[in-house]
Amino acid sequence: MKHRQICNPKIGIVNPDGHAIGLDIGATSVRAAILSHGTTDGRPSVSVHGCGHVDLPPGAVVNGVVCDQNAVTVALRQLWSKNHFECRNVILGITNQQTVVRDLPMPKLPHDQLMKALPYQAREVVPLPLDQALIDWLPLGEPDQATGMVPGLLIATPRSPVLAAVQAIESAGLQVARVDLSSFAALRAIADENHGVEAVIDIGAHMTNIIIHRHGVPKVVRAVARGGQELTDRIVDRVGLEPDQAETAKRVQGLQSTNRNFTDALAEGIRPLLAEIRGSVHYFGTTEGSAPVERLALTGGGSALPGLAELLGEHLSLPANVIAPMQHVRNRLASKELQNEDAELSATAVSVGLAMGAAA
Repeated sequence: MKHRQICNPKIGIVNPDGHAIGLDIGATSVRAAILSHGTTDGRPSVSVHGCGHVDLPPGAVVNGVVCDQNAVTVALRQLWSKNHFECRNVILGITNQQTVVRDLPMPKLPHDQLMKALPYQAREVVPLPLDQALIDWLPLGEPDQATGMVPGLLIATPRSPVLAAVQAIESAGLQVARVDLSSFAALRAIADENHGVEAVIDIGAHMTNIIIHRHGVPKVVRAVARGGQELTDRIVDRVGLEPDQAETAKRVQGLQSTNRNFTDALAEGIRPLLAEIRGSVHYFGTTEGSAPVERLALTGGGSALPGLAELLGEHLSLPANVIAPMQHVRNRLASKELQNEDAELSATAVSVGLAMGAAA
């Protein structure tokens, strides 16, 4: 799946040593995955050469926006130093509630002419001042023989959050070679193209990305301000635990706790997220008609909540499973210093999917 976004042509997406780095700046940590691209049995494949993460202080990143650039810069320097990363060119993942992804057919034009025409098309569907947005267009197929129009996706996101993240990264001595949507990266890492229609749900601390695809082509892309931190806060308020205790109890017991007050607090906190996911599946059904969603693929830190997959599956009457972020990675031990368990804990679907997208 080739989901391209904003690139800097002066900086190599693939580092001189052949590695691509996906960088996921989340609410609780910065995470990087280093992959290399190759072929296995004549088919494209990827192998991992390094993964790592460093925690961020609370408030450094809120709802996908870098609020404390210095804290992010310090964490990135620690991440590179602790893991002995040598590559400096990174692919950055971004997520924002105001990001817009819409179907938009465009005429078959040379790239420079297409970019000039895009703002005139975008102003009809983007609820942002175009001088405050970054816009791009992703082709999804061949031109229609009757109309000559190329099917594709319009992508627009606020400019200032992207610039804040880029500045924090550059202050750490790194270079941003490409900016990609975190939702596209999660789709790339998690999606099973053998399923006709699948909903990929990436649940973070503050944000949840909902992506419904058909054979790898995104049809619904949403970012909602719901996540695991909301559940922890509700446990603190309802049960009276300290934040650290609430977080631990949430991860260990979850919805399987025998404490009724605890599970009631979690159930209340999850209800709005369930409504968002249900609404996205319903919207897809109204636009795509006869192609029902076949399964839910969960990823992200919030997906590890015990009992959540079962609850979602029951709520939507669909199979629901938590998917490992490295399911498409061929060799997880390409680096002698990298242990499989550490890689699984350090990687996210976003960081892995960003690096996978270097082949796009």
